[in-house]
Amino acid sequence: VCLASRMTDFRFFRVENRGLDQFIAWQKSVALAGDIILFTQRSGLSRHQWFCDQLRRAALSVPSNIAEGYERRGEKDTPRFYLIAMGSCAEAKTQLKVAVHAQLIGSSEAAPLCDACDEVMRLLVVVVEVEIDTILLNDKNLAAQPQH
Repeated sequence: VCLASRMTDFRFFRVENRGLDQFIAWQKSVALAGDIILFTQRSGLSRHQWFCDQLRRAALSVPSNIAEGYERRGEKDTPRFYLIAMGSCAEAKTQLKVAVHAQLIGSSEAAPLCDACDEVMRLLVVVVEVEIDTILLNDKNLAAQPQH
């Protein structure tokens, strides 16, 4: 049984008749990117522009790739964009952890942002599973159709 079939809130994954604005993974990733941008402007990390630029790029890549994957719905490469978003989210979390280790920020400052990264990645795991299940089901249905 697919994990998504056990979900009660179907907004966790793509719903055809709703817009991107209703896609929870995208909403959470937009909030995460915004929070990271604000954090890099207001924290001690702002003294390290090179680090802030890298962290912002990773954070902005998450909702951007989710949006691109969402708009390609129904195409076989759709899950790839969600996987790229997951990778960018893991990249942002790693950069936050490195900043803590390098004593550029405190662990208590990074923790809520790392938790938000984890939440987005958990949502995207479900989205990818649903997309892959849908592709496999469509392929199976196409193969089962009689050839003329």
